[in-house]
Amino acid sequence: MDAVFVFGDKVAADREGRLYTGTSFSQEIFDRYLKHFDHMTLLMRKAYVDPDDTETLSRMNLLTDDRIRVAFLPDTLSSFKDFLDLKNRRRIRTILEQYIKPGRAVILRTHSYYSFVAAQICVHRKIPYLAEAVGCPWDSLTHHSLMGKVLAPSAVVQMRYCMRHASYAVYVTRYFLQNRYPTKGISAAISDVELLPLHQEILEKRLEKIGAMKDGSSRKLRIGTSGSVQVAYKGQRFVIRALASLRDKGICCYEYHLAGDGDNTELRKLVSQLGMEEMVIFEGMMPHDRIYDWLDSLDLYIQPSEQEGLSRALVEAMSRALPCFASDVGGNPELLDPSCIHKCGSVKTIEEELSSLSSERMRNLAEQNFRKAEAFQKTNLDMERSRLLKAFSSAAALKS
Repeated sequence: MDAVFVFGDKVAADREGRLYTGTSFSQEIFDRYLKHFDHMTLLMRKAYVDPDDTETLSRMNLLTDDRIRVAFLPDTLSSFKDFLDLKNRRRIRTILEQYIKPGRAVILRTHSYYSFVAAQICVHRKIPYLAEAVGCPWDSLTHHSLMGKVLAPSAVVQMRYCMRHASYAVYVTRYFLQNRYPTKGISAAISDVELLPLHQEILEKRLEKIGAMKDGSSRKLRIGTSGSVQVAYKGQRFVIRALASLRDKGICCYEYHLAGDGDNTELRKLVSQLGMEEMVIFEGMMPHDRIYDWLDSLDLYIQPSEQEGLSRALVEAMSRALPCFASDVGGNPELLDPSCIHKCGSVKTIEEELSSLSSERMRNLAEQNFRKAEAFQKTNLDMERSRLLKAFSSAAALKS
């Protein structure tokens, strides 16, 4: 049986027709589905990357399985004009109707307008579908722009529709998204994180690294955040302001490393205004196979987002035994010790968190986080995910 995967993310292609995704997806993620389906067609937007731009493509995730195909959907998100374009909407529905039919498994990742239309088609044609809830549109859109604030109420209604009518539903959180977007179908709480194997050696190396950092050491503490540098809701500006405040008090022992795709113009403006060029380093987009080496180079990880489902980046950092801090949004409080959770947007609290660090506390947090990350090991998640996908594929086959 073949499957279609509908989402509003982007896919790029090079001159040879090889496909590349951004940091949200990788071949390993699609392998989860290809264990249960013969082929998978991605119904997504086209990334505007020059096919000859090898530098940009090298920072993206190459899809290596030729069973993955793509059908590009019109982009309704590049401008408000495109969003309101009725021709675009008709073309989207026409393409989705062409691919969504009995005999194909339909997987929707929410939220996107594309997923909502796909869900409507499935409900109308009585085709079972699987919906994945990975974030809350209200939280993301209300912290985005004026356009986002206008679109947020309808996005919430659309996501509730998608999840409510899903035959099968996967939530990346244990409680947060389930409470906001309940389903009538069969559901499971399964994170979409893809971790490397967790070996005791990872923790030992981290503790050794912390042990080499004596309190009062002159070496700069390397702090990191992984996430798009284009969208405001990732919250990097709060950390930058907290570090600027500490610098103004004579505390300059930090470097802030930002890994993530997108246009970083606004963040660079803030860095320039605050005179933080020597303390803030933009690493750019990073393929998934490089992210763990980058995490190992850090001393502390911060997820200061204004919205999250269950942050994959935070779980990845925990799996490298990094001490972590995070905002009190989405599933973040499900992951960290309460003492490591700060009120969203609180620059003062981030400043206090950084000031309170000692080598002893870093050791304790490293051990806590590593043990908590063990629950997200690939074997555990794959077992539960496979069980659900097997049941879903059987249900989809009955409708063929």
